[in-house]
Amino acid sequence: MKWPHCFFGILILGIGLLLSFNEESPAKVQKLDNPGKYIHVQLDLLINELKDFRNDLSDSVLCSAHYFNARKYYKHIEFFVEHVSPVQAKYQINGALVPKFSEYVPGSIVNPCGFQRVEEILFSGDEIDSTVLENELLDLISVFQELKNAYQTISLSDHLYLEMLQLQLVRIAAMNLNGYDATFTKTNLEEVNENLESMLQMIGYFRLKFGTKGILKKRFRDIRVDIQEAQKFLRENPGFDGFNRLEFIRTDIKRINLDLVLLHRDLGLPWSDHKQALRLNTEHLFSKGSFNPQFFSIYYSDESDLVKQAALGKLLFYDPILSANNERACSSCHQPDKAFTDGLKTSLAFNKSGNVERNAPTLIDALYQKAFFYDGKAYQLEQQVRDVVHNEHEMGGKLSDAVLKLRGSEEYKKLFREAFARKKDADISEYAIQKAIAEYEKTLISMNSRFDRYLTGEKGTLNQREINGYNLFAGKALCGSCHFFPLFNGTVPPYFMDSEYEILGTPGTKENKSLDKDNALK
Repeated sequence: MKWPHCFFGILILGIGLLLSFNEESPAKVQKLDNPGKYIHVQLDLLINELKDFRNDLSDSVLCSAHYFNARKYYKHIEFFVEHVSPVQAKYQINGALVPKFSEYVPGSIVNPCGFQRVEEILFSGDEIDSTVLENELLDLISVFQELKNAYQTISLSDHLYLEMLQLQLVRIAAMNLNGYDATFTKTNLEEVNENLESMLQMIGYFRLKFGTKGILKKRFRDIRVDIQEAQKFLRENPGFDGFNRLEFIRTDIKRINLDLVLLHRDLGLPWSDHKQALRLNTEHLFSKGSFNPQFFSIYYSDESDLVKQAALGKLLFYDPILSANNERACSSCHQPDKAFTDGLKTSLAFNKSGNVERNAPTLIDALYQKAFFYDGKAYQLEQQVRDVVHNEHEMGGKLSDAVLKLRGSEEYKKLFREAFARKKDADISEYAIQKAIAEYEKTLISMNSRFDRYLTGEKGTLNQREINGYNLFAGKALCGSCHFFPLFNGTVPPYFMDSEYEILGTPGTKENKSLDKDNALK
């Protein structure tokens, strides 16, 4: 059954009524003695709402109301589901509205589904196919029921809940404020209010469990006040397009994060020691010091002398010894005075025979990528190094040949022994070359711009036009829904486990509307 989208305008006008900033949450828990109970209550409400949604498919107004209510319930448990069930969250519940390559079945593509697909069906302006919509709802009901069953026996430490709340702050700043999962309805600010309401519920749990003696009384009061101030800012500044995201991030988000860090410390709770991109025990979530460079390495736990490896890598980066003809170095196409590019549309090919098919991108902040090249074929910096050296049009060489040449240098042998002491790579291996250059590339970090300094609270670093520019970028223009704050490179926060790719259909020239062919795609 299909019905026309004749009520589209009415539905959008009604969003303000459906998602008003209400002091009452969907299922307010007055005394939360167990986070699991709160999660289960919200899941029950969510599942029942989706079932009612399915039963009212013939009524467009009711469909809209059910959709927004279901989203509100989900936003109360988003911090938990995204952390405990990241695969389901990404592929089945609230992933981006683009096809994805499956991480688990090579060569297979996962089509968009979940809440964002439902939003597209309801609010894109196209005719609504109720059969397709019903199938999406059935899938959502199924996955939430599975999660509810799985969560029956789950038990998590208190420090994990606090870290989840910090990660939710990153999600709010980098995604929820920027239209990532509500690109048609733009109800993100109202949903952020629900995120904050769930934080209040969780803080209530910690207050009930640990009491309010001594410094804890101040900690719980501060965090409650700061969350409520953030909610007040949202209420007093409605409107997705004109919302001052930067002000909200550098004041409200920053304060709440610091509150959580201090509470974590004063409760005497440990910090997670598992591999993750962000160091959560820091005052600033969006600074250079909050990122862990080794998270983006092949080997997370590396006791080698990384400083000496980086110094060695710098020498190799500028040495043409890696190329087949000993004339081209990495720096030939990645020049420091040009932001580690060469300023050309596409670089000169090896042996100066024409040009390569692709542009030489900057290496600044390249370490924060989880995929490299236009097609994402490499997953680590080390792999990227190998592909460039072996490319017949770029360096035309082989790492095995480079090893032999380097072993002929007493100076290089000494440097490799020092950088890879007590490791098999001290004798100069292919991997040691890749690793050294990768460690050098990891030192090419920016995050010291006026924008970055503004985020840490430094005054006068941005003027009003620049602030307005970011708010346009992250708001009305929806650029920030793919170029995620604060790195802007497509690596998905807050876990930074994958870099998203989307083919936009770039024309070959501004005059010719035919697609630009990527002849380097294999």
